[in-house]
Amino acid sequence: MPSLGPAEILVVLVIALLVFGPNKMPDIAKQVGKGFREFRRVQQHLRSELRDVVSEFDSPSTATVDQHAVPMLPPKDPTPEGAAPAPEAAIESVPEVAAPLPSPEPDAPSEPA
Repeated sequence: MPSLGPAEILVVLVIALLVFGPNKMPDIAKQVGKGFREFRRVQQHLRSELRDVVSEFDSPSTATVDQHAVPMLPPKDPTPEGAAPAPEAAIESVPEVAAPLPSPEPDAPSEPA
């Protein structure tokens, strides 16, 4: 990328002097100076805003904790009232009705073959 050195800037100023004349050059220089100041002001404002936003995400531990805040409650069941529960919930809620099957006794005589 080409850079502007002192020689290039001098050539641009001479051409501007020839095109606009010596009477308009102070006004043009004033406008260019205002433009640069405005550009720097906006640039500084954006830097500070970005720095603030990034610092908020980088350090959440610096946030103050309200001692009197209401603790968060667990989320409610998403099924509306009157609706059937999910199959997994239905299986978990079924009580055991039948007793476990008895195991075969090892002392029982087996039938002759």
